[in-house]
Amino acid sequence: MKLSWPKYIVFDMDGTLVDNYSFHIDAWLEICKKYNGPTTKEAVIADLHGTNFEICQKYFGPTPIERAEEIGEEKEAMYRSIYQNHIAPIDGLHQFLEAAQNKGVRMAVGTMGTRENAAFVIEHLDIQHFLDHWYSAESVSRGKPSPDIFLKCLQPWNQASLKKEQLWVVEDTSSGIQAGKRAGAQVIGLTSSKSEHELRNAGADFIAANFTELLKMMR
Repeated sequence: MKLSWPKYIVFDMDGTLVDNYSFHIDAWLEICKKYNGPTTKEAVIADLHGTNFEICQKYFGPTPIERAEEIGEEKEAMYRSIYQNHIAPIDGLHQFLEAAQNKGVRMAVGTMGTRENAAFVIEHLDIQHFLDHWYSAESVSRGKPSPDIFLKCLQPWNQASLKKEQLWVVEDTSSGIQAGKRAGAQVIGLTSSKSEHELRNAGADFIAANFTELLKMMR
């Protein structure tokens, strides 16, 4: 089955543009050990979604917003430090972005990562020229599976209502796919973090291993 290009695409960042999931887990695990949170990767993974404030409530119990922000900033700085020498795009990313741009597709990034992390990834991948704009966790109060971050990305385009085939969200997690569906998008799931079965159960409309494979699916 061949897919037609949409008018707009909103990309998640972590696990979608870059395969950095394990580095986030490692950073959170170190922070959790320091502040008496979960002590296993399995426990960290189980609650690793939402804003850093939301994550801190799950890892450490009731945490004031100021303290959660401090912990989050420490974790993100640790993540950037351990990831900076390993950063690389998901296979086929630049080729896909170039093809989409040539088709007149408007593109944005909507991530629940911090502003610093988003700038870090976008700059290192050198993809600014493909994007109309990008938004990070600071732009919304609720994390995924709330659709807020993707709806925020629609605002500059003045497109509050689109047919789902006109708007794609590209994601790699179950909560992200649910957020994309709630935003009214057709959701493409990449299997960088979750299995095909998990992505389909979350509601992904189409699934690909990476952008090379997704590009081959386009007509």
